[in-house]
Amino acid sequence: MYLDITEDLKEKFEDYTKDSVVVLDLDDGVGRYTKAGFCSLDISFRFLVLREDQDRSDYKIPIESNVGEILVKDHSVMHLDQKMKLEFDKQRGLTKLNGTSGLIDGNVQIIDLRDQK
Repeated sequence: MYLDITEDLKEKFEDYTKDSVVVLDLDDGVGRYTKAGFCSLDISFRFLVLREDQDRSDYKIPIESNVGEILVKDHSVMHLDQKMKLEFDKQRGLTKLNGTSGLIDGNVQIIDLRDQK
């Protein structure tokens, strides 16, 4: 799998990946950092920024990207495509995750959890 992060988002991700770990989290009710479950038909992904010492044992599958490796939960790959693109929609103010099959998530958030214990 490969994730292409567009230039307007790339700088932000490069700042995070210098001294932190970035994971692409499917907010599905499984794992330490989840807030929701699959109560609806919506697929909700979000990027979590973690310190090196924070638990990331749920995230075992690496995705290559143009800012380095990003980890995902093994069961979340079923919702992803082999080639994906993360881009900022300036008109709507949203970060979108697209794949070869179309839109995967139209509002992906980036959440910095490095200050949590």
